Amino acid sequence: MRIKTGWAWSVVVAPVLIVAGCASLPDAATTRQIAESVVKTGFSATPEHAKRLVQDRSQQICSTIGSAKLTPEEASEVVKLARASIQYPQSGKLAGDWKVGAKLAYNGSGSRISGGNLEKAKENGALCSNCHVIDPKEFNVGNIGPSLTGFGAQRGNSEAMAKYTYEKIYNAWAYFPCSNMPRLGSSGHLTPEQITHVVAFLIDPQSPVNKK
Repeated sequence: MRIKTGWAWSVVVAPVLIVAGCASLPDAATTRQIAESVVKTGFSATPEHAKRLVQDRSQQICSTIGSAKLTPEEASEVVKLARASIQYPQSGKLAGDWKVGAKLAYNGSGSRISGGNLEKAKENGALCSNCHVIDPKEFNVGNIGPSLTGFGAQRGNSEAMAKYTYEKIYNAWAYFPCSNMPRLGSSGHLTPEQITHVVAFLIDPQSPVNKK
């Protein structure tokens, strides 16, 4: 069996070029700039897609290279920016209607791009069930985040707990910098009023979340 010379040459040379390239990589900051430039120039994006290529300051900090960890200074900045982003409902009431919150918790509408256009939805959903266990009787549940079953039963429904829960949903990075929890409020995905309903769903004693 004969092997084509061109193919054999590429098999031998390609790894050498890759090793040589890796050996001459620049520092982390320059590598990041090169990577971001490649993404921007090589990604054929619609205007809606293009918006999502632009990182805010917190995302830039959280986009560490490799296994690098946040420094205390970086974590502090992320928390500070997250806290500054939090806005509260005009009503001043942080816990709304748990029945509305229950619908939001299982609703995945909004923020999806189809055919280059942002999905038209009456309102966005929170889709808590995508990452969390909510009802202990369910078997098809999210396991990315911690279980929310008994959230209010375990923690109570005080004003302090309502405030903590509201802020955690609005921008989780205020408590856990760079966590996988979506920044549902600061991103504009959920309104402050919607978040109050999700808060009620989690802490209201009458909510199925807190029923045994």
